[in-house]
Amino acid sequence: MNPESIDTRIGTQSTYTFSHGNTLPLTGVPFGMNYLAVQTTLDDTSWWFDPTAKSFAGIRLTHQPSPWVGDYSSLLFTPLASPDADYLGTYDPTTATFAPHELAVFAQEAQVALRATATRYGGALQLSGQTPLLQISAKGLRVLAHDGDRLDLAVTNFAASEDPDFTMFVSLQLPAETTVTPLTVANGKGRLVLALPEAGAVTFATSFIDAAQAAVNLAPLAATDYHALVAQVKAAWVKKLAQVEVTDHDSAHVALFYHNLYRASLFPMTFYELSASGNEVHYDTTAKTVRPGKLYTNNGFWDTYKTLFPLLSLLDPTLYADMLEGFYNSYLETGFLPRWLSPDERGMMPGTMVDAVIADAAVKGIAKPLMPKLLAAMQQGATTISKDVKYGREGLAEYLKLGYVPADIGESVNKTLDYAYSDWLISAVAGTLGETTLQTDYQKKSQNWRNVFDPSVKLMRAKDRSGQFVKAFTPIAWGNGYTEGSAWQNSFAVYQDIPGLIEATGGKDAFVAHLHHMVNQPANFLTGSYGQTIHEMRELAAQPFGQIAISNQPSFHLPYLFTLAGDSASTEVLVRTMLTTAFSAKADGYPGDEDNGSMSSWVLFSALGFYPVTPGSGRYVLGAPLLDDVVLHLPKGDLHVTAANNRPGFNFVGDRTFNGKPLGNQIDHATLAQGGTLASELQLLPHDRQ
Repeated sequence: MNPESIDTRIGTQSTYTFSHGNTLPLTGVPFGMNYLAVQTTLDDTSWWFDPTAKSFAGIRLTHQPSPWVGDYSSLLFTPLASPDADYLGTYDPTTATFAPHELAVFAQEAQVALRATATRYGGALQLSGQTPLLQISAKGLRVLAHDGDRLDLAVTNFAASEDPDFTMFVSLQLPAETTVTPLTVANGKGRLVLALPEAGAVTFATSFIDAAQAAVNLAPLAATDYHALVAQVKAAWVKKLAQVEVTDHDSAHVALFYHNLYRASLFPMTFYELSASGNEVHYDTTAKTVRPGKLYTNNGFWDTYKTLFPLLSLLDPTLYADMLEGFYNSYLETGFLPRWLSPDERGMMPGTMVDAVIADAAVKGIAKPLMPKLLAAMQQGATTISKDVKYGREGLAEYLKLGYVPADIGESVNKTLDYAYSDWLISAVAGTLGETTLQTDYQKKSQNWRNVFDPSVKLMRAKDRSGQFVKAFTPIAWGNGYTEGSAWQNSFAVYQDIPGLIEATGGKDAFVAHLHHMVNQPANFLTGSYGQTIHEMRELAAQPFGQIAISNQPSFHLPYLFTLAGDSASTEVLVRTMLTTAFSAKADGYPGDEDNGSMSSWVLFSALGFYPVTPGSGRYVLGAPLLDDVVLHLPKGDLHVTAANNRPGFNFVGDRTFNGKPLGNQIDHATLAQGGTLASELQLLPHDRQ
């Protein structure tokens, strides 16, 4: 797959009130430290790119993982018609290039062709025109030094960090004969203009450590011309995309797969650098000092543990291990494993779901030397009450005492379920290390999900401190103990004990009937304790899947529960219908927030025909593949996934084999990771596979 075939605008057609991905058209290397993106407004907003707009504010250096989190250390590069120009420009989005490795825009007022690329630690911009002018602007921008063809800047425009003076340093290599206007500042925003020679290129590098490190990061880039840098970035994407070879009769399916592989290769972002001596170093925002070792950021574990990290466990376990090393460094610096990093702890979303990332690695043999330390860190989070709600388990004292989080603590049901799952994840890691007593102890704690299960409605409900279910209950009411959903979306998060949940619901037949009722009812909602309609509610109602909000992460595993209760046909038709109606490779290509590779990874797994329902188990539940033929080049061998009779209307799996042997409804990660052939034959009517 040629990276030039990828349009980075997938999922960008979003607003505050409705999300088709809430993504950005990011250009840079996979999992880089900086990205570049077109900005189409001068408004101070997190929704600063509109794929339909013809306005052009410039190319933004960005670190924004989500509009709900916002950007930090951003900088805007803008071609100008004159040094004193102050306007929102225009461009033609239909002729612009939005590729993973390069941006190309014609700034109409300035009559300048602007091309840009981003490497791991920097990038370059090439301007073509008569004496082109390039404005650099940002809140908190200041000039550190200007000596000949070198310009050193600093940007301090982020206040949510543990370090209120958190700064990005920028070192630029300018073409000969470039003139630089003095910096002007208005309303906290700094601005300077570079007058470049015709067809001039500006190379830049950034650092979160200091100006000297920015210069170190710049050195290899400054010695390389613009076209060579583009070729390097393109090669990185060619390597990433070539890891999976897709063949299908429908070109839209091929585009869907590769566009989602691009999206799944952006976050978490690198947050460490290589010193002049080649050592890994990073900035510790808590202690406000430089420390050795790796660090990664811009990741919300509540979203990504379900799909992104299991995907990495297959495609790139070495990178996965590096990220775990970085997350452990976050623990060493804050005293708690991270929950939502950007660049440091933001404390968003319930649970300590990095536990699933650790346990999934442990059972798959990834980062073995780190596991004893990570297990201790997991235990610390499960037993230590933090004074700062950003860290650890909120409501932990009550959870340890009552076995559940009471209703007067926000998102109590989700917190209870997440903590119970994390307890099981601790037991899973303990099991890999031979810590049998610890394993048994946390396995028992993982049954705390039963404390909020109400058999009278077969759903999870909030309880008060005296152990009584809160009286007011409507299953489609959002909030009231649930996170971004109602009881329907959040009552099935018992990943560690789905057989127990099936039994508590009344057995397989009753559970299947319950799931069918969930799907076959209207996609209605009540605002509940939210008190207003939020975008996730609108997105649920926009899809015809009843109460399965495939637009949001809590519902990702719901289509696969049918299979685990003996109704694989419902899983197969649901997943294939969702893939072909709710997703595309277009700007409106997602039914809700994509969230740092989580939704794109759901698409990838579902298209391949297997899905990690329970991270930490080392098993996949099988669905129905979307693609005719796929080869995944895995570290231990090629995995070949085929689907015979793959045509419209053939939504059900008949015969299924692995390396020629009949296969049931699940398969181990270890089996897939060794390589082999997973073959399915699709058919028109369901196959009864109990």
